[in-house]
Amino acid sequence: MQYHIQTTPVWDAFRQKDGCPICLLYERIENRLVKQYLGEAVMEPDYRIKVNKRGFCTRHLLKLYDGGNKLGLALQINTRTENIIENIGTTANAKQAKKLAEKLDKTLDTCVICDEAEEIMTRYCYTVAQMFGAEAEFPKVFSESSGFCMPHFVRLLQYVSYAGKSAERYAAALTAKQLETLKKTNSDLERFTKRFDYNSADKFSGATDDAIKNSINKLKGKIITD
Repeated sequence: MQYHIQTTPVWDAFRQKDGCPICLLYERIENRLVKQYLGEAVMEPDYRIKVNKRGFCTRHLLKLYDGGNKLGLALQINTRTENIIENIGTTANAKQAKKLAEKLDKTLDTCVICDEAEEIMTRYCYTVAQMFGAEAEFPKVFSESSGFCMPHFVRLLQYVSYAGKSAERYAAALTAKQLETLKKTNSDLERFTKRFDYNSADKFSGATDDAIKNSINKLKGKIITD
């Protein structure tokens, strides 16, 4: 397989065996983009135009706020706010007010970072399929991974065809791995609940609160990081 720039991060993420590897890839992309939009993107006209039109979603605005560059963030917000002001105008009646509300509602949570991350994640998802079909060692690394959160499992399913002649084998491996990891996660969760049954508390005393965190992250993606 001819190596592309995105294959090395895929190898690294799958070899870590620390939660969903696609979540790890997304986290790295997200951190890079947040740093970018607080750094060189602040003064680049092309980036400012994107921010002007799309702004940032709640999640990424909070990450930018915690990113350590208040001046850079202020400049980005200033650009976005000016665009919003220009698009509000005035309303003279209820019909115009409703029309304006519908127009603005579509822009409330648009995000340049989400847009760019989504494009990169799409490439990663079909690259995983390509690697499964073309890299001799990858299926083994894939099978030894920690499985996927449900949102990323669905994304990977959408690109199974990119495995080419290995598509059927990849689809089987993907679903088998997900069922395996979901069953383990659920078993750990059940083990945790047994701690509260006085008849079996001693037997299951080793079950930890991580079972809850892991189960939530498995269902919804990596939303709990502590």
